[in-house]
Amino acid sequence: MYVLMTYDVEAKRTEKFKKLLRKYLGHIQYSVFSGDLSEAKLIELRRAVSQLLKPGERVTEVTAANRKNVDVVHLVKSESGKGEAKRCVDNSHSSDYGVL
Repeated sequence: MYVLMTYDVEAKRTEKFKKLLRKYLGHIQYSVFSGDLSEAKLIELRRAVSQLLKPGERVTEVTAANRKNVDVVHLVKSESGKGEAKRCVDNSHSSDYGVL
């Protein structure tokens, strides 16, 4: 199953969440992680996240049956800041391998 997770926690606690999520998922950007997990590993991750969370903090999870059926689009503003944001399709998550 393809999983995308983000966290919104106190700044001094971000390292704990980053360390945990890196054990299971690829680190995409700041507090964004994604990758393929079995149902058992996802349950294990959810339990670990649950133990770390404090009131007022949030972890967002998005799942799909597989990464081939997920559309990812980045909205990017030009350097000048003028005009509409450009839609940039990102298919890197649908690849079976990563390029180093």
